[in-house]
Amino acid sequence: MAGDVPAVAEPEPVAALMADGRRQMAGGHPASASARLGARDAWLSRLSGQSWPEGVLLDALNLSAALDVLDVGAGDGRRLRELARRGHGGRVVGVDPTPGPGVQPAHAEALPFPDASFDVVLFARVLAHLPDPARALAEARRVLRPGGQVWAAAHGPAHLRATWAALGQPLAPGDTLSEPTLTLTHPLTVTADDARFLLGTYGEEAEVSPHLFPIQDAAQLLVWSLGP
Repeated sequence: MAGDVPAVAEPEPVAALMADGRRQMAGGHPASASARLGARDAWLSRLSGQSWPEGVLLDALNLSAALDVLDVGAGDGRRLRELARRGHGGRVVGVDPTPGPGVQPAHAEALPFPDASFDVVLFARVLAHLPDPARALAEARRVLRPGGQVWAAAHGPAHLRATWAALGQPLAPGDTLSEPTLTLTHPLTVTADDARFLLGTYGEEAEVSPHLFPIQDAAQLLVWSLGP
């Protein structure tokens, strides 16, 4: 279900993402998990020079601009805004139990749409965290049109692996699945200040030894085609 996308403006500026992250982090690490994730993604966008993970994921999928897209677990709506900014002409809908602006309130296991409503359903960093992933996939396939596609994405084993190893925690918190359709890996240079910030966005505490930094690390996203 991929195709050519018309020429559009550059991805959402990393500076804008960083400004958003700074606002969320004003006064220290944000209390909510959603705010921490947003601040972390803004920081990783700065380190990688890419819009992480929205821009990276959408670049890889290269969706036809005419497709109707459902984003399950849309959160604050960043993927919806990125699709709109790219000039996506198809219908774009996001759902989340705790929706941000422009996102509809709904659970993945009970999607409020008729059968065969969308060409693409996205689960970005959400499927493994759902109470009933199998039911959520069944719902995604129910609302998918014939010939449509379900895509899921999660952090891979290389995501911030070197940073967590330097912090004495060899495995980063996150998702682990096998045999992805796509592996998207972007190199990062992580300083001690970066590590301290990222650690806090996970709600973790650890000794950060400045002499171990800077280190070469990576942000990694694995993507699965889960079929119709």
